[in-house]
Amino acid sequence: MADNKKITYSFASPVFTAPTGKSINIQGFQAGSGESPKIGPEIGPDPRNATALVHLPPKPAIDLGHGIHLDFCHGFRLTAPKDSRLHVRGIDLESGVVLEEYNFNGEGMLTSSRKYYIPWRIEIFDENNQLIASHDYDCRGKDVTIVIPDGGLGDNLAWLPYSEEFRKARNCKLTCVCGEWLIRIVAKNYPEIKFIPVGTEPDLTGYACYFCAIFPKERKSWRPSDHQNFGMQGSVAKLLGLPPEPCRVKLTLDAPRPFPEPFVCISTMATNPAKHWNYPDGWNTVIRELKKRGYRVLVIDRDHTLQYGPMKISVPGEAEDFTGRKPITERIALLQHAAFFIGLPSGLSWLAWDCKIPCVMISGFTLDGSEFPTPYRVTNYHFCHGCWNDSNLFFDMKVPIWCPRHLGTPREIECTKVITPKMVLAAIDRIPGVLPHKD
Repeated sequence: MADNKKITYSFASPVFTAPTGKSINIQGFQAGSGESPKIGPEIGPDPRNATALVHLPPKPAIDLGHGIHLDFCHGFRLTAPKDSRLHVRGIDLESGVVLEEYNFNGEGMLTSSRKYYIPWRIEIFDENNQLIASHDYDCRGKDVTIVIPDGGLGDNLAWLPYSEEFRKARNCKLTCVCGEWLIRIVAKNYPEIKFIPVGTEPDLTGYACYFCAIFPKERKSWRPSDHQNFGMQGSVAKLLGLPPEPCRVKLTLDAPRPFPEPFVCISTMATNPAKHWNYPDGWNTVIRELKKRGYRVLVIDRDHTLQYGPMKISVPGEAEDFTGRKPITERIALLQHAAFFIGLPSGLSWLAWDCKIPCVMISGFTLDGSEFPTPYRVTNYHFCHGCWNDSNLFFDMKVPIWCPRHLGTPREIECTKVITPKMVLAAIDRIPGVLPHKD
C-alpha cells in the first residue's frame, strides 16, 4: 500500500526521488564535471541539469467496476472506495504464480512492490472471498510510456533501442520520455514513437509506464535481475520483459567524409578513473604506432581535462585534439568514417558501436557482456578485474576514485594499469583491413 510520502533512492547514473502515488522525480549527476559550463541539448546529456518531474496519472485509467480502478504505471496501481474490504492478488500470467497479495481498505492507492514489466493478472475478492473483478494485462493498441533518465551518454544509447523493441513486441502506442539531445538524433528514425523531452514535466496518461534504470541493491523488487549479471543493455531488456540481446540505436549515417586521409577516433575520458586506461603513457604509445601506420588519430572526448579528487587526467598530447562541447552530430559524422575506434566502457564507445565501426574497448572493471559485443575487447585477466560485475558491490561514480577492493593500496585500479600497449595493438591487428606498420 502506498501514499504520497516521498522516498529517495539512487542508482548508477541518475538519482530518482519518487512520490510513490503520483510522480517520479528524476535527477542526474556526473562526477568530474562540477566546474564545467552548461551543456546544450545539441551536445549531449548534462546530468547536473537533467532534472524532471514526470507526473503519473492521479487516477488509474482502467475501470473494473465497483468503483475500482487499475493501471500498470510503475507497477500495478489500484484505487477503490474508502472502507472497502478487498483482497487483491497479483498473478504472473506466464507462470500462473501468485507474486503479490494485499488486503486493501481503499485508503490512498495500492501499488505493487515490483515496478518492472510483468504480464499481470489482477484478481480482486470481496470480504466474502468472492471474485468481483479481474484483469489480464494486455497493452495492445494502448498507450504505454517508457522513461529513460538523462544520466549519461552510454546509458541512454544502451537503453533507447528497447523502447522500439517493446513497442513492436507488445503492439502498443508508445511514448518515450528521454533527453532532448537524444530525441534530436533519433526521432526521425523511430516514427512510431512519440518523444517527450526530459525536463518538460509531462503529465503521463495511459495503460502502463516503465522506468529504465540500474537500481541499487536495496531496490531489489524494482528490477527482475541484477544488472551485474546481464550488463547495461541486458538488465533493461529484462526490466521490460524482452530478450537480453544486443540492440543498436538507429542513427542517420549520411555525413560526408571529413578528410581523405585514413583516421582513427579515440576516447580517453570517462566518469571515473576506474574506467580509464591507467597504463603509464599507454595512449601516446599506441598513438605513435598508429601514426607510423598512416593513420591520423583524433581524440573526440568532450572534456580535455578532468579532476577526480587528487587525480587530474588529461587527453593524450600526441593525438589531434578534437575535444570540446561540440554537437553530437559532429561526433557521429566523424565516427561513421573512422577506420576504427578505441575507447573505454563509456558513452562514446556506445556511440561508435551505433555508428557500426570496429570498436576496441579497453576495460578492467567490467567483464565481457557488460556492454555491447566486440571481438576487440582488451582485459588483463591475470590481475584484479570485473568489480562492476560483482553483485556484492555497486558502482558509485560520485566517489573520486572507485576501487572497492584495493583503494589506497599499491593495487589501486590495477585492472587497467596492467593492460599494456602491446595488448591493445594486438587487438587492433585483428581488425580486418587494418594498415600495417611502416618502417
